[in-house]
Amino acid sequence: MEIMETMQKPEKSVSMEIKHFVAIFDFEMERRQIPGFRGAVIKKVGEENVLFHNHLGEQFLYGYPLIQYKTIQKNPAMVCINQGTEEIIKFFEKVNWDLTIYGERIETEIRHISFDYFQCGLSPVLLRYKIWNWFALNEENYAKFSAMDSDAEKIEKLRRILIGNMLSYAKGIQWNVDGEIRVEIARLPRHRLLSFKRYRMAGFDLEFATNMVLPDFIGLGKSVSRGFGLIRRIG
Repeated sequence: MEIMETMQKPEKSVSMEIKHFVAIFDFEMERRQIPGFRGAVIKKVGEENVLFHNHLGEQFLYGYPLIQYKTIQKNPAMVCINQGTEEIIKFFEKVNWDLTIYGERIETEIRHISFDYFQCGLSPVLLRYKIWNWFALNEENYAKFSAMDSDAEKIEKLRRILIGNMLSYAKGIQWNVDGEIRVEIARLPRHRLLSFKRYRMAGFDLEFATNMVLPDFIGLGKSVSRGFGLIRRIG
């Protein structure tokens, strides 16, 4: 008799525990230098370590990045989730952590390091967050967004995109959310067009409230591995 194995969908759950690691370096760097910082770390650990860059050969691996590069209060930082918290050891086991960023060799130390188990879930009350440099719209969609008749219509558009980004994050950590994700945006945020690779994207800084419990410093939206869409709880 042949036994067939079947893939089962993950069970829906109200909450989920993840590993959450943050390392902040001791030198200052502008946000636009994050790609150089990222490249320096990748060179240090070796391109064979895929989670550091999410490429397999020439192919990009789509999915929520488990190792993300940021600036936190002007200091370069790395934020790791789940398997990324194990892979980051490959950087810290090096004899030294010196990095060469855009041709400049920098002797580095760690200013802050933290690791914990974070309980993701849906809160009975709304929690307040802020998100910086959130890539919500490409140039084409931004034109359509700008043509909308009212602020209320624009806010609703952003609200739906943000919920979609949260669902992508949940999928990336293998959390099959059981319940409705609620998001409120009180006012239309300031925004600007930012250049990214060959594209121009609308970058937003906004405050929002949601019932989804989110860990500090993770990213939501596009290009979170390069520091965009960084969030932090503010209430």
